[in-house]
Amino acid sequence: MPTSTPTQATDFSRRDVLRAGAGAALGAAALGSGVRPALAASDPDAFEAWLADVDNYEGIADERGAAEVTVAVGAPGNDGDFAFEPAAVRIDPGTAVVWEWTGKGGVHNVLDADDAYESEMLTDAGETFEHTFESEGVSRYSCLPHESMGMKGAVLVGGVAAGDAPPEVDYGDWFDGVENFTGTVDRTGQRLVRIAVGAAGNGGPFAFEPAAVRVDPGTTVVWEWTGDGDAHSIAAADGSYDADLTDSEGATHALRFDGVGVSKYTCPSHAAQAMRGAVVVGDPMESVVDVPLSVTIVGGGLLAAALSPLGLAALLKLRGTEN
Repeated sequence: MPTSTPTQATDFSRRDVLRAGAGAALGAAALGSGVRPALAASDPDAFEAWLADVDNYEGIADERGAAEVTVAVGAPGNDGDFAFEPAAVRIDPGTAVVWEWTGKGGVHNVLDADDAYESEMLTDAGETFEHTFESEGVSRYSCLPHESMGMKGAVLVGGVAAGDAPPEVDYGDWFDGVENFTGTVDRTGQRLVRIAVGAAGNGGPFAFEPAAVRVDPGTTVVWEWTGDGDAHSIAAADGSYDADLTDSEGATHALRFDGVGVSKYTCPSHAAQAMRGAVVVGDPMESVVDVPLSVTIVGGGLLAAALSPLGLAALLKLRGTEN
């Protein structure tokens, strides 16, 4: 059962008026007493439908392990400053979510779709609304004045499934200390996926961005150097592939991944800065699957790899490609 200040019985009349286009007359939402519904159980189809028109939704940010998580209200998105950022976040039970207003996009509020919590209508930068989620489940919420524009979000509490996406991968301690890791970014459906090398993070330009990415089997992953900071390289945790040390802006390194599994990698030169990443191919179904890759030269500067017993392979290695 989530904890929050209950809302007065006038909620539904205010909601009906606002959705009819009279939101400007509402002013601040009053908070009073009443009975609150329990946090909704996981409904994958409802989750996907809720976020279908949210253009800044790029996957679920994994904030498990944090005692408090901040969500921006009035972030860029949905043709203006009409977004929550991140749009969807996964937390542990007992975590407090703090929504913080940017001061952009006009008046916003935070309203749970099941009326479990509701903020006042606020406009000023720095104003906040806090809600603590105690039990597992999914909370869908919106900014009522801008819901029709796609200003919606979701909080997933615990390990509940969401939509058609597979459950989050448990990387063990691999991402401990990696400050730009916020969960596995979903890039399925794309045949080519780019990862920045030397992105901002970990105390300087010492990050892969995104730190963890999920792709379909057969996808080519291209690491592209930003040219920032010292020279960077790439080395698979199991030694199955690597990229040369360079500081050249625009340099690239590409691998095509087939099969199913998880490949973890690092920049050895900046191990102390926790410059680590991972590529998740398909749905490994279990926790972390460390897959050994056996790479052999097949001619013409192209490298191919035999499938491992667990089914993940880097089949094609291209240097300097932009395609």
